[in-house]
Amino acid sequence: MLSKSIHALGLVSGLLLSSTFLSPGSAVAFDLSVAAGADPTTLDPRKTWVAQGYSINAHVFEPMFFRAEKDGNVVIEPILAESWAQKTPTELEIKLREGIKFQNGEPFNAEAVAYTINSIQDNKFVTNLKLWTRDITSVEVTGPYTLLLKTARPTRGLLNVLAQVPIVAPKAAQSPDFEKKPIGTGPYKIVSYVPSGQVVIEKNHNYWGKPGEADKITFRIMPETSTRLAALEANEVQIADNLPPDKLPALKANKNLQVVYTPTLRVDYLVMNFRNPLMQDRKFREALSLAIDRQGIVDNLLGGTTKAANSISPPGTIGYAADLPVYAYDPGKAKALLAESGYKGQVLKIGGPVGRYSMDKQVTEAIAGMLQAIGVNVEVETLAFSSYMAKYNEAAYDLAFIGQTDFTINPQKHWGTLFQSSIDINKYSNPEMDQIIEAASSELDDAKAAELFRKGQSLEHKNFGGALPLYYEPQLIGLGSKVTNFSPRLDEYIIVDTVKLKP
Repeated sequence: MLSKSIHALGLVSGLLLSSTFLSPGSAVAFDLSVAAGADPTTLDPRKTWVAQGYSINAHVFEPMFFRAEKDGNVVIEPILAESWAQKTPTELEIKLREGIKFQNGEPFNAEAVAYTINSIQDNKFVTNLKLWTRDITSVEVTGPYTLLLKTARPTRGLLNVLAQVPIVAPKAAQSPDFEKKPIGTGPYKIVSYVPSGQVVIEKNHNYWGKPGEADKITFRIMPETSTRLAALEANEVQIADNLPPDKLPALKANKNLQVVYTPTLRVDYLVMNFRNPLMQDRKFREALSLAIDRQGIVDNLLGGTTKAANSISPPGTIGYAADLPVYAYDPGKAKALLAESGYKGQVLKIGGPVGRYSMDKQVTEAIAGMLQAIGVNVEVETLAFSSYMAKYNEAAYDLAFIGQTDFTINPQKHWGTLFQSSIDINKYSNPEMDQIIEAASSELDDAKAAELFRKGQSLEHKNFGGALPLYYEPQLIGLGSKVTNFSPRLDEYIIVDTVKLKP
C-alpha cells in the first residue's frame, strides 16, 4: 500500500537491525524482519479478519481509499481512486487512477474493483467483509476507470468501509493458491507463506507509486510475547508488535531499543454468550462486570499505557460518550447480585487468545481469578489466535476475550457483531439497540448520528448487554536502534515500507 503515515501519538525511545552489506562502497541490501503476534490465517485480503493479516496485506494490496491522520483526526484519502462524487444520497461515483497494473501484469481498472466487491458479496464466498459491504446493492462499471456504487438507502461512512476493501487481481483470485500467494497492486509481492511460521514479501520493482525501502520483509509469527521480546533483544527481528506493557520500564532503559506506543481505536471486551440462560439475567451480567477490576488490569498488567473503558466505543469515534463513568469495580456488590440472580454454581467456560492482544493470556486468566473471587466457578482456556478464533466463531465459550477496532469511525459497523441481534453469533438481542444501530446506519447528518451513538453507549452501559468493555487496547511496538522512519497508527496497522536504515 502507498503508505500514508499517521502522526505518532506515542513516545519514542532506542533500536537494532540486521542487514546484509554487499561490498565496500556498494548499496545495502536491506532485509527487514518483523515479529508478529498472530498468524494472518489467510493472505486473501477479502478474508482477512486479523490485525496482523491487515498489516501484512497492506504492503501487497491497496484499496481505493485509506485512512490517514491530520490534526489528530482520522481522515480518508484516495489511493487507487482519483476522485469521487456523491451523485445522489444512494449513488457514489468513483474515478480510478489509470496506468496501474497488478503484480502479475493484469490491468487495474473498474472491472477489477467490481470483481472484488462482487466476489465478497457472493453467497458462496465465506468472509466477514460481508458485514462492511452489505450496504452496497450494486456496482456498475460505467467506463474503463469509472464505476457507480449504489446502496438501498443513504449509508454513513461508505468511503470508510471501502478503506477495508483491498482490490484483488480478478484472474489470479480464481486460483486455488490465492490464499497463500495472492496478487495485488502494492509496493511488495508475496514470496512465501508458511502458516504459523512466517510470511516473506519482496519489493515490487514495477510498483506505480513510491517504492518501499526494504528489499525483503519477513514477518515471523511469534504468538508468545516473551518470544517476540527475546527476538528483538537478540537482533533476530528489528520490529516487534504487541510487546508486554509490564516490561515498558526495562524496554525504555535499554539503549539498544526504542519503544513506540500509541492509543488505538480498539476496545477489548469480555463477550457474553447468551445461549447460556444465565446471561439473560441482568443482575448476573452486572455481577460479572462489578467483579472485574479494570483499573487494576490497566495499572498492573498493562503498565498504565491505556485507560479503563467507560463505553462500548473508543475515544476518537463519532459520538464517543466521554461523560459516561468507567465501569465500576465492587466485588461486595457483585457477590450480592450473584446471590440474587439465582446462580447455582454452574461452571462458566472462559476463552482467550495468546499473543494477539496486549497481555491477552494474562488478562484472561486475571479475569477468571476475579470471577472466582466472587464465587463464580470457571474453566479457562487460552489458545494461539488462529485456533482460538475457530472456537470463538463457533460461540464455544460462555465468556470470551476479544478486541474490536472501529475502523470505520462510525460505530454502527463496530457494534454490529456484538450488539445487533441479526448478526451477533452470541445471540444477544435488544430491540432498542437494534433500532439505534439501524437508524444510525442511514443518518448522514453527523450531529444527529452522534446523538444516536451516544444513546447506544448509554443504553448498554446501563444494560451490561452483549459484551462488557474492559479497556482500550494499547499498542506497544519495539524497534531496533539502527532503523528509523516508523510511525504507529491509530488503526494498529504496522506498515513498514517506509522503515529504513539510519544514515
